[in-house]
Amino acid sequence: MNTNQDLIDLIETLISNFDPTPLLVNEEFPLRWESNIFIEDYDFSENYLDLDQGDERSGGKFLKSVGTAIEVVREEDGSYEYWDGIFMIESHAWCTKLNSDPNFPSFSLINQKFKNLKELTDFLVELYG
Repeated sequence: MNTNQDLIDLIETLISNFDPTPLLVNEEFPLRWESNIFIEDYDFSENYLDLDQGDERSGGKFLKSVGTAIEVVREEDGSYEYWDGIFMIESHAWCTKLNSDPNFPSFSLINQKFKNLKELTDFLVELYG
């Protein structure tokens, strides 16, 4: 794996089965993929993120305030930082999870650092492959 495009191609292949599939929104570092979250995947009875149910449902089948993202940051020293989880769309702030009810997906936040590209790609293949 030698180029940014190789890393993009690997991640695109690994996440192609996600529903909805995240779309690449930044092709330069930090690389970033974003996707919507289905309304039915949020537990409004618990309302862990204190979302306004009426406002969230006004956007169709997806939550309006919260999305999912994958982000890869390349540091100046050649190391990488990887993020995968949910974020508040307006502020782009990462959230630790979406729900705490085990009957709903949590989308727990993953944040890890890697010394080099090989460590990152090995992790990605293990995580998604």
